[in-house]
Amino acid sequence: MKLMDRVRTAFKLITTRGFEDYDDAKYREYLNGPLPKSGVYVNQNSVMTLSAIFCGLNVIAGIVASLPKGIYRRLRDGGAEKAVDHPLYDRLRNKPNSFMTSWDWVFCQVLHKYLWGNWYTWIVRPTYSSVELLPLLPDVTYRDQETGRYVTEIKGKLYNIPASNVLHIPHITLNGINGRGFIHFARESLGIAKALDVFAGSFFGKGVNPGGFVEVDKPMEPEVRQNHQEDFNKKYGGLGSIFKVIWLTGGAKYHKEDIDAEKMQALESRQFSVLEAARWLNLPPHILKDLNRATFSNIEQQYTELVVLALTPLITQIEQAMNIAFLDDEERMNYYVKFELKGLLRGDLKARTEFYTSMLDRGVFNADDVLSLEDENPQPNGLGKKYFVPLNTVDKESVISSPIQSLKSVSEKKEIPISIEKRSSTLRRKLTIAYKPKFKEVANRIMEKEITDIRSAIEELLAQKKIADFNAWIETYYKDFGKEIEKLAAPLISSYATSVLPVVQEEIKSESDIVPQYEIFQRDYRGSLAKRHVISSKNQLKSIITNAQAEGIPVIDAVKQRLVEWEGNRADKLVLQEAVRAENAFTRSVFSLCGIKKVRSVKYGAECPYCDALAGKIIGIDEYFLQKGDFLPEGADTPLTITQNCCHAPYHDGCECGIEAAV
Repeated sequence: MKLMDRVRTAFKLITTRGFEDYDDAKYREYLNGPLPKSGVYVNQNSVMTLSAIFCGLNVIAGIVASLPKGIYRRLRDGGAEKAVDHPLYDRLRNKPNSFMTSWDWVFCQVLHKYLWGNWYTWIVRPTYSSVELLPLLPDVTYRDQETGRYVTEIKGKLYNIPASNVLHIPHITLNGINGRGFIHFARESLGIAKALDVFAGSFFGKGVNPGGFVEVDKPMEPEVRQNHQEDFNKKYGGLGSIFKVIWLTGGAKYHKEDIDAEKMQALESRQFSVLEAARWLNLPPHILKDLNRATFSNIEQQYTELVVLALTPLITQIEQAMNIAFLDDEERMNYYVKFELKGLLRGDLKARTEFYTSMLDRGVFNADDVLSLEDENPQPNGLGKKYFVPLNTVDKESVISSPIQSLKSVSEKKEIPISIEKRSSTLRRKLTIAYKPKFKEVANRIMEKEITDIRSAIEELLAQKKIADFNAWIETYYKDFGKEIEKLAAPLISSYATSVLPVVQEEIKSESDIVPQYEIFQRDYRGSLAKRHVISSKNQLKSIITNAQAEGIPVIDAVKQRLVEWEGNRADKLVLQEAVRAENAFTRSVFSLCGIKKVRSVKYGAECPYCDALAGKIIGIDEYFLQKGDFLPEGADTPLTITQNCCHAPYHDGCECGIEAAV
């Protein structure tokens, strides 16, 4: 229940039922929530007097408020840039409204989120170019379940705000809408911590333990006893009177009161409350200044845990909520809100150096990228813009004149003589070679899952000689397995297609913007790859079953034997075929989109009568090098059966041919 609702209800109880029915306990519960078993009320204000809670919330809110943030615009060729012209950019980064800085706004709202359970921001849009972000107090703001609008009270006036004009970020929500602060769940634990604070204050304030007793053998008048007590405490009380010698007369005896060691355990309990606060706030203990379990070797790891386990989920929630509240469906296609966390994970100089070296060696970063991350200026004359390929770590531009190798030569380490003089596709082929391990990794994952699934079906069906059921399982399984192949191959295909695009465009000296159409081709290519594999697998399994039945061989043995063969060499075959096919398919796509009219077949690799016959052949961009049927060139002993029209290599198993733009 909201604070104002509690006050109104309590006031109503008083005014309607009369003061004789007023219940102080109920009124306190309306204001502070249920009374914990410790007997100490805990609410949003009192909990901040606990040093561990204050420190933890101050750290979380301070870090989030200090992170660089803003609106970013997606670029058509990948990446993003700061959308400084967007009306919300300055609001998020500097001044959300007329009376707060961005830091103050975020700090305040994060505290609201943790303590009250809800971050409410009123998005005031007088015009599109003029936006203000006003924080709303969570104890007087709530969402009307019937209308879906947000109701708040400002200076005694009620406001009904449309949901589209409110940024609402719940803390812990059980229904996806209304949030609860951590106090709601931690009330008993925090009540104990608060009670220990009160006990410690009383204990050391001498409200619990007297320092000692003076005993006399005769009764004393109250006034005389009080005068003696005041005089005694004045002379011997306080730190300045420690170790003074006491002389007592008249039969008086002094008895010293020792501090109970068991009561001192309360101090250890208070220390344990720091760990409790760390758990409730999802923070490493050293962030709350508890270094008992921190060492030189693990303090950096604990700091990383702070970013990964505590801040990343929080920032992700805030970013997603802001994207929905600040941007409409169309804007989200081009813009997004970003809090920059990279600076918190930079590590020490040694760790950063190793990371940058790794990225530079793989051609992912250039020198200017590293300088930007270190807040340094780029190198002059574009020197820092150069990337280095992972094959031999040289400038990409300088490898164009180097000789071409075949894909096989990399693994077999044999020199294959080059049969043509044209070198324009050298860099493209080297890029394909560099990607070969990635193709192998994806091929292994595809085959591992496929073989595992088939073996499970064998044990369930073929072991029971349910051949018809196994055939039906094959049909059902491969309807869905194509989607699995697309999912497994998507990152590789996207990465390779993105890498080869600028290489091919440089090859033909084109600066055309073809990204949208090129992305559509990437999607279609993934579907074609999955379809090819599914058809091949289904045909092989069906053929094995048919042949085994015709020859009287146990079907289960025949299928298991084929799986053994797949484990031995099918992944390697997939790598060679799909690497060559991907290179030529994406190259031909770029050629076509950039206006190239003719292409030439280029032969790489070992001697081959079929590839020799096609080497140098020129066709139109929409024509075929080979059409469906038998191909028997001069020098070939047997015809090559073509099952579908080929506009580029591979023309047969093991083929490594490529294409070039032809004049």
